[in-house]
Amino acid sequence: RMLWFLLACPLALGYGVLAGLMPPEPMRLAPLAGAALKILEEQVSPSQITLAVMELVWENDGRDHEQEELMTSILSLLGDTMALRTFKKPPADVPSQYVVFLVNSAEAFGSLSLNFTASHTTREYNFLILLTRRMTSREDRIQVLSDISDICVSLRTLNVILLMQKSNGVVLTYGYRLYNQNCEHNSVGLELIDRYKKGSFRFSHRERTFDRALRSLGGCPVNVSWYPLEPFVIFNGNASDPEELSQTWRLSGIDGELIKLLANIFDFKIQLEEPCNKCLSKDIKDGCSGCFDQIINESSSILIGAMSGSHQHREYFSTTTAYHQSSYVFIVNMQAQWGAVAQLAVPFCSSVWLALVLSVVLVILVIYFRRRILRTNEANLAVQFLQVLATTLGNPVVFGELPRHSQSRVLYATWLLLLLVLRVVYLGKLYDSFRQPFSRALPGDIAELMADNYTLVTQEYLDFYPRNMSVLTRNGSRDRFGFIQEVGEDERVATTSLIATLSYYNLMNRGTSHLTHVREHIFLYQLVIYLRRHWLLKFAFDRKIKQLLSSGIVGYIIREFDSSLYRVPFLEQHEVSALPLEIFCGLYYVSSILLSAAVLAFVLELLSIRIPWLRRYLE
Repeated sequence: RMLWFLLACPLALGYGVLAGLMPPEPMRLAPLAGAALKILEEQVSPSQITLAVMELVWENDGRDHEQEELMTSILSLLGDTMALRTFKKPPADVPSQYVVFLVNSAEAFGSLSLNFTASHTTREYNFLILLTRRMTSREDRIQVLSDISDICVSLRTLNVILLMQKSNGVVLTYGYRLYNQNCEHNSVGLELIDRYKKGSFRFSHRERTFDRALRSLGGCPVNVSWYPLEPFVIFNGNASDPEELSQTWRLSGIDGELIKLLANIFDFKIQLEEPCNKCLSKDIKDGCSGCFDQIINESSSILIGAMSGSHQHREYFSTTTAYHQSSYVFIVNMQAQWGAVAQLAVPFCSSVWLALVLSVVLVILVIYFRRRILRTNEANLAVQFLQVLATTLGNPVVFGELPRHSQSRVLYATWLLLLLVLRVVYLGKLYDSFRQPFSRALPGDIAELMADNYTLVTQEYLDFYPRNMSVLTRNGSRDRFGFIQEVGEDERVATTSLIATLSYYNLMNRGTSHLTHVREHIFLYQLVIYLRRHWLLKFAFDRKIKQLLSSGIVGYIIREFDSSLYRVPFLEQHEVSALPLEIFCGLYYVSSILLSAAVLAFVLELLSIRIPWLRRYLE
């Protein structure tokens, strides 16, 4: 026996060493684990470094052997490529953007209680749910999966893939859509999207992506509220006619074109509500029910019309990513202080012009009476007037018209020197006046508005303007613009609006509008689309708007409607701009009159050669 024992020990030791050197037997994956790992490798591993894995077991059930094997397979095969977070009990918050659930029943998944705070509305979550219990009945399988899908909707998560394994080893891949065949958005339609058999799926990975349910809404209608504000929302028709409201081609503007583009991408029908009012101020007791109430009460799913991304009540609804920005400014009336011709008289004050006219009249009378006293034949008042006027404008003195006496020559030469000085001063100050606008100086900031006692007509009280200098109104921007135009500049009335709205109004009323904005901007307005609170399409809208922004499509739409982006900016005080030709329109007008008069006189002189009575009349 000792001999046999001594011989067996080295053999056993050798076999043990050889067994330690041989590679371990590969792990046999269950089809359900293989399908889950395939989906994770395709859609999660390339972009994520963290994955949360949870086991959910109903309190009356115990953890079975198959569920333990699934957890072991996922941890062992994904642990080298991703950081995995496991939990002994369900957490209160969503632990990661991608979460894998191992559940054995709908009741186990229903025990999940996640706390969705305001910060979670800005993050999109993706659930991969593995149902470990095998069911032979198709009705029971669909019922359990439907219950799990309803729970996912209550958790405000649309990106869900459900996997379950049949008894024959085939793994069924389910997803769901937000709308059913009757377009009831509160119902969930469960769909079989793929099968996993013999280590591979039947279809490409595009058919089983997490966001598959967001590709199409099947032409279902979506209620859209809209606040009429040009150039963001423009409706070409009667907004009170239901038939015309159903014709979406009448909707245009930046927001209108963008929502039509999103409707075409996601395949839903725009169902326009009647135009609504913002009803911003609660200090106006008129029982106004506005656009925000429609979103809060969920009678509408989308609200467009230059909505602000920083609205004070934004916690009551969801917002998309910002697609445009426009400056929020004060609007005032800017009536012309003088016309183009009157601008030529600006260089001299009234007393200088009066002294110049009196000197010209005095010179004419002196020359006329002097020649009449001397009884010369050239004592003609009209001729003397033309000669003095020509000399005043800078023409040389007519030969032989200078006085012959030394005293008269001294007085005449003094008057000519005065005219020369005045002409030089006038030309210098004329170019200076060309750089001044036709209107008087306007306030440049909020402090100057308050110092000049401007009354602000607004839809709500603003924190940066005194309440005792504000007047509340429900009227929109167009009505407020018309009111400021009507009262004129002397009433000192101002309002607030987006600079894009002002530019569009001035463009549409270019011949009559006198509105401009204060140089200092209030703040930069981030424009978004409002959605119903926790609406499941928010993240799909965000992704698509970002794609449209990066591709330049949104910029093309904005360029078509917003002309404020291409206006000439304000210049600083030290900068000098070139004089535009429009500044010289008054000078061109006066010059054209003088040239026309000269041409007419020349034509009459030619005609007087052949017409005797005209020659006698001119003489």
